[in-house]
Amino acid sequence: MDTYNMKKIKMVLIGSLCLLFAACSNDFAKQEYDSTEKILHQKDHYAKEFSVFHSIDGGYSLTVSKFDGRETLWTKTIKENYEMEIDVSFYLSRGQAKIVHIDGSGTVTTVIECSPETATDEFVTKTISLKSGQNRLKIVGYDCEDIDLKMLFIEP
Repeated sequence: MDTYNMKKIKMVLIGSLCLLFAACSNDFAKQEYDSTEKILHQKDHYAKEFSVFHSIDGGYSLTVSKFDGRETLWTKTIKENYEMEIDVSFYLSRGQAKIVHIDGSGTVTTVIECSPETATDEFVTKTISLKSGQNRLKIVGYDCEDIDLKMLFIEP
């Protein structure tokens, strides 16, 4: 076999491996989507493209073109239990995502879940029971495209 054909075979093999890894890149996110154990981790695990996260008056805004995994969006340590309301607007054009609350005792509660069929540009009010200790909000998702999330906090 000549050098040209060997190079061609190597390029095809490398290209095939790249496609294989690209096709499997979100498998971790699908497998971890409902795993309380994985969601509880302090360490985030995600892959995303073209992401902008910034403070808006009384909350946060997140836009992401592609997202897979789990990422902490908000953390607050409190001394006494209390309830807090959050106005949430959650849209995506593809995939499955949710916002979860992890309380001070390690309980994971889904605040809102979103798919293209359930997406909303309107604000929905959700009540979260914060417990003493560290409280976190995370986004968890797989195969997500065009996420537009807004959270406005209404604290007592």
